[in-house]
Amino acid sequence: MNNIQTIYVQVRHSSFWYGVYGFCSKSRNDEITLYSDQDQNNFLGYFELTTAIALTNLLKYDIDIIGDDKEYCNEINRFINGEEDIYYSYTYPRDLEDVSSQVTHSAPTNIDGYKPIYIDMWSKLSQSWDLDEIKKSVRILAKDFLGLHTENIEFIEIPTFEETKVSYEQDYKPYVNEN
Repeated sequence: MNNIQTIYVQVRHSSFWYGVYGFCSKSRNDEITLYSDQDQNNFLGYFELTTAIALTNLLKYDIDIIGDDKEYCNEINRFINGEEDIYYSYTYPRDLEDVSSQVTHSAPTNIDGYKPIYIDMWSKLSQSWDLDEIKKSVRILAKDFLGLHTENIEFIEIPTFEETKVSYEQDYKPYVNEN
């Protein structure tokens, strides 16, 4: 296993920062991109992080998102009811156009020899995502898929409290009843 000084993490959704700054509850599902440099020139990987609570809520309240994908529902249920703390769900190329989107790092191949185009880490280690929980997950992902060992995880493009507050108010003000 290789050592790397620092992995830089970019969190995709504003909802993560809304939870970090206390404008709403902490998120339970986030997408992250990993880089080996702060300037984001050296892409390492892209992952989705999902807690078991989010998966339970998906099955319970958002079944219309999954549709009739019984195998995916069964996969979620096996994880939720199983003993594993971490599970990886893979989305493989659906057609030839998807083949060019395969991950570039280490990942299991499917029956056709293709790597996934998307990897979702399901976790029972965290109830929700905050900075420390994301760092813990990045260390696991770096080891499992990148063959890297690192202690230093840094976030990039961190919005300030004020920027986050303005964004939150813009995103949610239309949905708040003013009496």
